[in-house]
Amino acid sequence: MTFPDDVLDFWFGREDAPDYGVRRAVWFDSTEEQDAEIRDRFLATYESACAGALDSHKENARGCLALIVTLDQLPRNMFRATPRSFEADAMALGYARLAVGRGYDRGYPQLIRIFFYLPFEHSEALADQRRCMDLIEALPDFPNKSRNVGYARRHLEIIERFGRFPHRNEILGRASTREEIEFLKEPDSSFTWPKNRRKQG
Repeated sequence: MTFPDDVLDFWFGREDAPDYGVRRAVWFDSTEEQDAEIRDRFLATYESACAGALDSHKENARGCLALIVTLDQLPRNMFRATPRSFEADAMALGYARLAVGRGYDRGYPQLIRIFFYLPFEHSEALADQRRCMDLIEALPDFPNKSRNVGYARRHLEIIERFGRFPHRNEILGRASTREEIEFLKEPDSSFTWPKNRRKQG
């Protein structure tokens, strides 16, 4: 199986499967074993995407979604809690902007459409956070929509307050302000629940 099918079938399941479009544990509750499996299976694909070797796949919805997952989601597993977790965020955001602009997201179930929007949610730019909020709120109702809206709102509020995600400071070698240090003592301030396993937002 080759790109984009290998990435999409692993991440979302086969389109003809009964659980396609249903929440999967690997998305946000991955184990160390799953992280290792993702590195083994997709590190070369990730590096190819980073090098631009897969860029032609942006010309259709399926390929563009696979690029977004490869650059936005997989590194958060492969390189958890290291600077490399975020190194491809700008590329992923570029593909997300293109996908939304072309309407690629509209042909997918609502829960999968969220993955077109997560690069906006992971951005430390306020305009991107607002765009994410608008996109998720505009989705038709689906199970857990309110939960996803809540996550987006939480990201937006943090960027409005700090202009960045304080939980990334230690990973990226950034000095935290006193206010950020106090904030990081609050529950769920780092989007990493269960502790140390949740993806770094």
